[in-house]
Amino acid sequence: MLARRPLPASRVAAALVLGAAVVAGVALLLVFDPNAGDNPLPRCVFQMVTGLYCPGCGMTRALHALLHGDLATAWAMNPLVVLMLATAPLMAWHQLKLQPALPARMSRLLMDGKLWIASLILFGVLRNLPWSGFAWMAPG
Repeated sequence: MLARRPLPASRVAAALVLGAAVVAGVALLLVFDPNAGDNPLPRCVFQMVTGLYCPGCGMTRALHALLHGDLATAWAMNPLVVLMLATAPLMAWHQLKLQPALPARMSRLLMDGKLWIASLILFGVLRNLPWSGFAWMAPG
């Protein structure tokens, strides 16, 4: 049996900071409803300036809905964030060198930044098209 090398301190520190940020974000979304008009959460600056939906528009409301067990509303607000959250644990395990039982090709694909950038751009364009076939991608 091979001995596992300890994780570098920088990776552990990064994981702890990320974990603390996630806990703080979850706490905010449990306390504040982003659908309420008087909430302190920021609105999308891109949408306010351009009138278009960015790839992240509806993400706060989607995460709020997920935390409250409402998958349908989360999907309606931002389907891409719901799909991306499903892959986040796999990517974290990969980054921490805790290789999940995935084929190497799938791991390479998940960790390919070009795939994520292309997905974000394509989603951002498609959700702003005026045709009814793409309306489901717009928030709400």
